[in-house]
This record gives sequence, structure tokens and C-alpha cells, in this order.
Amino acid sequence: MTDDHVDIVFYTRQLHNGGVDRVVFNLAEEFIQRGMTVSIVVDLDNIYSPFRALLPKGVRYEVLNARGPLPRLLKLRAYLRRVRPRAVQCASFGFPNLYAVVVRWISGIRFHLMLTEHCFPTVDRAAPKPWQSRYWFFPLAHLLYPFADTRVAVSRGTANDLARVIDIEPGSIDCIYNPIVNDTLIEQARQQVDHPWFTNPELPIIIAVGRMEPQKNFSLLIRAFAKVRLSVPCRLVILGDGSEREMLGALTTSLGLDGEVSMPGFLPNPHAYVARATLLAMSSDFESLSNVVIEAMAVGTPVIATDCPSGPSEALDNGRCGTLVPVGDVERLTAAILAVLRERPQPVARAWLDQFTTRYSADRYLALMMPATA
Repeated sequence: MTDDHVDIVFYTRQLHNGGVDRVVFNLAEEFIQRGMTVSIVVDLDNIYSPFRALLPKGVRYEVLNARGPLPRLLKLRAYLRRVRPRAVQCASFGFPNLYAVVVRWISGIRFHLMLTEHCFPTVDRAAPKPWQSRYWFFPLAHLLYPFADTRVAVSRGTANDLARVIDIEPGSIDCIYNPIVNDTLIEQARQQVDHPWFTNPELPIIIAVGRMEPQKNFSLLIRAFAKVRLSVPCRLVILGDGSEREMLGALTTSLGLDGEVSMPGFLPNPHAYVARATLLAMSSDFESLSNVVIEAMAVGTPVIATDCPSGPSEALDNGRCGTLVPVGDVERLTAAILAVLRERPQPVARAWLDQFTTRYSADRYLALMMPATA
């Protein structure tokens, strides 16, 4: 093997600021601890992504600087021919997965190709126009996805949805839950937080974590909180950033909640805040799995989540490990928050969380990509 050789390549369009990046980093770190060489390869370098500074030690970060289909195909082929990986895992939904299938055909080398699905495909399929790339993705995925060695979704609901929208056999898609729970998460949860509200143990704090985008529907949570604080003095903290920050700030002001809602932005260690909160509320319209729900369970914080397609129900064992409320129902969300504030539930059993550990997830990925290594 040359010095350039890489065992496992993660290929994606670019780093963002969401749960997919955390999943890739957790897996990459686990694989490195097992003596493998790992690289994360992106088409473009997103200089605004806070995750660029959080790359695990030892992971190679390669930027192809490729825009457009042909440059992406040719530069990815050249890279893979240079490093000659044993396995390539695509971590983006969409055309990067299709490029990887084609590149393996034209690369002249053999490697295990895995396509992973972290999103809920039905949402992207809704009313695409012929000039939009996603209009062409689904028929092409129907043709090309079967040529990958394995296809993995992060929840069973996501797997079924993917099979339906690209019209392939559901049995051809494996389900592996995200690698969320590990020693690093627990250690980070024990760290101190820099926020005055968390110094008062008598003050209930509702916390939410995620990108401030329409999918997360934080406006629903803010409206529910406005009703909750009329009955119970409490505070709301939303960690994250995104295109809806200004709108959410205006909504907070219009409801007279200035001073009771805090939006500190993206934080590299949200776990310490979640661990000290009274409860975590997830108000999304859809989620493939919802990493924040699992992270909250792991640090012992009660969870309330919308019963959206499709991950929260799976993560919460159909409501046995947390509270599920209908999507978009402000009254039910309000009632659920009040119930948890008045009677804090018991922590989730460790046995349920085992399936979300980094070690368990890595074992399952390696069993598919490198059976002799697992």
C-alpha cells in the first residue's frame, strides 16, 4: 500500500452544520480508533460550516473543488484511483450518491460502495419542476441505486420511504441507527455551561437544538412556550442557527417573550446544555431519526417530540421512552410540556440506548463494508 492509501472514504457535497456531519465524524473517529485510515472528501469547502473546526484528529479532509457533474465525476475518480480505498460511504442524499455509482464504473478499481440516506426523501420529491435537479434524481436513482453494494437508511421509516420514492425493493435497504452515544458525549455533558439561566436549579428550562429552518418548526415551540409560561415560570433556550433566526426573534418579541427566550446560536458542545435542561422539546415537521432526541435520552433529559415521519417514534420506542405529540398541534405540545414540568419522568434504560452507541453502529457498518474486519 502507498502512503496515500485510505481504508474508508466518506464522500459528501460539503460540510454543513447539522446532524449528518456529527454522524460522519463519530463513525470516522471510531474507525480510526480501530486502526483504519479514514478520509472525508467533499466537492466544495464550506468555509462557513462550524464543523470544519471539529474534524476528529487523524481524519484526512480532502476538497475536490469540483462544480458541475463532469468535474465532480473526474475529480472523484482521480482521487479514488490515488487512494484506492477498501470502501466508500456516501453521506449525502442526492446526486453525490449517483456520481459515486458512475465513478466506480469508470475508476477501474474495486471498492465496496455504500449509499446512506439521512433525510426523508418524500420531502424532496414534493412537486419538483423539470428545471430542478431533484426532478431528475428519482428516476436516475431507480436505475443506479441497485448497482451500489449496500444501501443504508438511518431509520426503518426512512428506508421504507426511500424504497417507495425510488421504486426499489424495501428489503434491499439496511437500517442502521446513527452512532450517537459514546464516551465523548457523556464527557461533554459534564462540562460547565456559560449561560446565567442554568445557575438557578429552581428555574425550569426547556431546550431545543437544531438548524433554524422550516423543517424544525421552532415557531410552534415558541407559541407553545408562550402558553406554558402562563402556568409555570420557566425559560426556553434554542441552540442553533439558520435562515429563520430573524423571523423567530420577531415572533418572540411579538409574543412578549423577550427575556424569556434565548437563542445563543450554534454551540460546539450542546450536550452540556441539554444535560442541565429540564426537558428537550423537538417540534419538527419531519425527521429521519432525530439525533437530538437520542442525545437527550443519553444524558438523562426527558424528551417531548412531534410524532413526525419517521424517526422520533422509532427513537422513543413508540412513546415508551418519551412523549409523542401530533405534528403542528400547539395545544398538545403545550399540555405535554406542562405534564413533564410537573412530574419529571425517569431516565431511559441503558439497554434501549445501546443500539444508538457509536461502537454498535460502527460494528454494523463494518459488517456490511468490510465483513472480515468486523
